[in-house]
Amino acid sequence: MKITNNIPSLKLISIGLAISLFCCLGFSYKIYDDFKTTKRILNNEKNAIISELNKSKDSLELAISENSSLKTDLIVERQKVTNLLDEINNTNIDVASLIKYKTEVNRLKNVVVSLTKEKFQLKKNNDLLKVQRDSTILVLTQSKKYNDTLIAMNEGLNRVIRKGSKISIVNLKTSTLKQTKSGDFESTDKASRVNLLQITFMVVGNKISKPCEKEYYVQIIDAKNNIVGEKHSKNFGVMILDYSYYSPVKFKNESLEVTAELALENVEKGTYFVNVFDKDNLVSKTTFALR
Repeated sequence: MKITNNIPSLKLISIGLAISLFCCLGFSYKIYDDFKTTKRILNNEKNAIISELNKSKDSLELAISENSSLKTDLIVERQKVTNLLDEINNTNIDVASLIKYKTEVNRLKNVVVSLTKEKFQLKKNNDLLKVQRDSTILVLTQSKKYNDTLIAMNEGLNRVIRKGSKISIVNLKTSTLKQTKSGDFESTDKASRVNLLQITFMVVGNKISKPCEKEYYVQIIDAKNNIVGEKHSKNFGVMILDYSYYSPVKFKNESLEVTAELALENVEKGTYFVNVFDKDNLVSKTTFALR
């Protein structure tokens, strides 16, 4: 009788074990399914990044073939795109590397946009000069007596252009320094010693410009395409500008020197790129190298 009464209990235990096994299998399948979904999403993001990089590379290739004055800068950016494509194609994508690559893709897109604008402006200036040259030749061939008049007109035009020129940035310079414990500064190009970067440029105005407040965004990029400094971002419509720091300037129709000092840590060897933006417009650039 006791053995007979234990049979229902054994059945209940067996059913409980079966239910537990089923739940474990269901939970394992859910984890596996989530893993496949995450992997698929990351791969899709990776393919999207590769597509954007290829578009940037194609744009740079086209710009290189069309323009010679910007060829050096364009070739440098094209090599960066090529290096990034090689790296991402040989990397197992994860969330951290995805964020890194997206940041670099945005920077490269901004560079392509900036270089494209500069190329367009150069072409526009060249076309304008060609039109002016052709018009001048036509007038001179019609009659020699217009020569003095044309000279006077050109001088007047040059004066108007000089007066109406935009506020510009000149003499962009960098100094890599070692600040000693005593507070003195020593100039050095050795990466292991540098702990301070000084950047100086001149804001040059014109007679007809009105006093205004300007904000110049300074972007410092190391040899690994990382932003050096405070690492902020600024939206300009569809463009996102990553920058190291910005300098507010109160312009009063007089040339003004702007100097900033940026503390550095764990400085690495290589070539550094310094770009100065007036809003989303690249207005000056330079490089420096550390050994």
